[in-house]
Amino acid sequence: MKFGLLGAALLAAGLGISQEASARSETFGQETAETRTPRYQRAPQQGRHNHHAHDGHNHDGHGRHPGDAHFGHGHGIETESLFGFVLGSDTEHAGARGIALEIVGRFGKRDGSYTGIGKKLEFAYGITDRVSAGVGLFAINQRITAVTGFDDVRTFSFNGIGGELRWNLAKRGPSPVGVTLHFEPSWQTHDELSGLRGTKYGAENKLIFDTELVKDKWFAAFNLLYEVERVQEKGETDIERASKFGFGFAMTHQIAHHIYVGLETRYLRAYDGLTLNDFTGEALYLGPTLYAKLADNAWLSLAWNRQVWGAELGNPERLDLANFERNQVRLKAGFEF
Repeated sequence: MKFGLLGAALLAAGLGISQEASARSETFGQETAETRTPRYQRAPQQGRHNHHAHDGHNHDGHGRHPGDAHFGHGHGIETESLFGFVLGSDTEHAGARGIALEIVGRFGKRDGSYTGIGKKLEFAYGITDRVSAGVGLFAINQRITAVTGFDDVRTFSFNGIGGELRWNLAKRGPSPVGVTLHFEPSWQTHDELSGLRGTKYGAENKLIFDTELVKDKWFAAFNLLYEVERVQEKGETDIERASKFGFGFAMTHQIAHHIYVGLETRYLRAYDGLTLNDFTGEALYLGPTLYAKLADNAWLSLAWNRQVWGAELGNPERLDLANFERNQVRLKAGFEF
């Protein structure tokens, strides 16, 4: 009898030791030696139990560790530059920093030769997970020859500074649609339409919507645009005030790993005056887009838009090639650190 009780006790102790060892083995087996991307480093939150942090790292709400490219995201790819001229709603994450080079080319008028190339070097910073800000330096390269209504111009010059503020009102993931306000004020030393030297104050403002139609595969975006500018050419006393209103729609699809191809269209209306006072013309653009993620922290975006329909006030000819160009191209490349 004593032997039976002793055997049962030893058996129970052995099972307890076995279970404890198993538990220790399971915990040890989950330990990893991940390296953190500096952008995603987070200080541990005191006093909060994180049931995902079995491996010594703080995980996001989806159980992903800081080394995962999707860490902290409710979606797999950032959409700000995913489309082209049409912007996505994503903003920089808190503490994130990025540098981007943007080149916008505008080609073709009714006659003569017209080439306008604007360049911007921008530094952006994530103030919070919903608010990001940036500052940019501009340059201009303008070649205009024998274009009706324009002076002949050949210039390559520094062209002022600008800022950018993006405020995400609804984050895509928790919400089916992302919503962001985009403000982009600038001061420039040349008019980008005429290429003439002067003083130009302007602001490009957008209300941005986007959504993920199929997880990591199909995305769509819609922008409302309101742009204002005040230009005084050098040596002139007259001040020109103008504004634009319009909207754009874009869709893109992943055709290979981290490569997206899409189509976008934009409808723009031009006015004299800062508050859409006097209508002067309208244009409809259509064209393809390309986005490629070159590395974990580097990307490239390319878009070509061609004016397929338009009308200039008082001109019976097809298209509006006074306020707008026949072709517009946008190339933007950047990286985060």
